[in-house]
Amino acid sequence: MQMSALEQHCPPPLPTRWAVLALTSVVGATMAAVMVVRGDITMAILLPAISIGYGLAVTLSASRSDVAAQLSGYEENERRRLINLRATAATGDVLVAALVCGIAYKLVHDELGGPFSMLSALGGITYVIASVACTRAGNTSL
Repeated sequence: MQMSALEQHCPPPLPTRWAVLALTSVVGATMAAVMVVRGDITMAILLPAISIGYGLAVTLSASRSDVAAQLSGYEENERRRLINLRATAATGDVLVAALVCGIAYKLVHDELGGPFSMLSALGGITYVIASVACTRAGNTSL
């Protein structure tokens, strides 16, 4: 069976389906440690519970749910890779719109620069670099 061009250039799925759970557990433990240092015991319990709960839910339901499989990074076919590509593009569009609105708000209040400008510059530079990398002959992925 011949692979499509997208399948040939996409990286393989994560080495294990447990990678998301491992990552969310590390993030949860880190958040707990930070909250304990800050003296906020309630958040030290709540934040890791949310993070690890998300990891568990996505990992355990990935085999039964397309959405959970997407969220866990398990993209074993072209359809899921295209869904991920479209979802990523939609996310980028929303973030760019939020940044533009933030810059407009700051300009109305006689302020220039700040985090909105910095993040917009970072996004623009990233887009240019990614465009250059993706338009090279024979290269359709980063």
